[in-house]
Amino acid sequence: MIAHDVLTFLCAKQTLPEDRLEITPYRYEKWDKSVYNPKARIEMRGGKRPSVAHDDPMIDEDRYYADFVTYHSPNSNTTDLYETIALYSAEPDWGMDEDIKVSPLQFLTGGSQGYRHLRYALLGVRAGAAHKRAAHFTWLAERAFAGGDRYWGVRFSACAIHYIEDLLTPLHQKPCTEGFYLKALLAWKRMGGIFTVAFNYHHSFERYTGYHLWHGTKWLIDAIMRAQRIDIQDLKKDLNFFWKKAKKLTCRIFREWREFLKERMEHGKNLLGPEEVAGLVPPDSLKRLLEEWLELSAGAVKGYLAKYVLPRLEGEGS
Repeated sequence: MIAHDVLTFLCAKQTLPEDRLEITPYRYEKWDKSVYNPKARIEMRGGKRPSVAHDDPMIDEDRYYADFVTYHSPNSNTTDLYETIALYSAEPDWGMDEDIKVSPLQFLTGGSQGYRHLRYALLGVRAGAAHKRAAHFTWLAERAFAGGDRYWGVRFSACAIHYIEDLLTPLHQKPCTEGFYLKALLAWKRMGGIFTVAFNYHHSFERYTGYHLWHGTKWLIDAIMRAQRIDIQDLKKDLNFFWKKAKKLTCRIFREWREFLKERMEHGKNLLGPEEVAGLVPPDSLKRLLEEWLELSAGAVKGYLAKYVLPRLEGEGS
């Protein structure tokens, strides 16, 4: 998804107390042995917007962005807790997972970025590691909190939340329904290729929902706010449970989303621009599905914050 910061910010405001964090230097090279894009770097981005600006309109998020969350520059080497966890919940989209080799199956997800941010399951084939990345950053956060470093504990937790939100975002569990995939195989030339069509639906969905979250569209914000916290007992098992629920929801949303766009996504590369997104009004049936998705995602994020962040901020286990 895009607009990670909106979802995370609202969940944090409902789950965590107001606080400020002392900014500390990064010193976790010995702990984090993951492979990352060597061109990416750890940014101290306090006060800046979280969206991705890119020359390629198919990648650019900046055109859809609005300041739902107001970000302030650090003051006396401290920063606001809510702003920090919201801002850095977007960090995994800033290049760290791009252009690397993480799996021989990453071609199925469009490359390493997709592989780390999705968990596809289609026709018996599974590919993707979003759930593993959430666990990895949770482990790093625990190392930071255990050493009394609340800033990096929160920042690593924000990255973990990013992958949880991605794991539960519609079309991150499968690019399309099995029925659509099999029909598309028979119409390959007419539809311009299954991957292009899936890409169109996926990114148009994310730009639509991202735009409306960043612009504070009430019915979407209300869904996040009313979501009940889902208690997490075992991260691995519970993420798998959430993912299965999201996978079922994806099938329903894909059918409604395709009908909503009148199959316009099936003729070459296509993407909804900000002006068009602003004017599209989904039917009530699609609205209910999007609300269901956001309530599931927000419930999971609130549960994660309550389990892995709140006790550490209060001093337990730190």
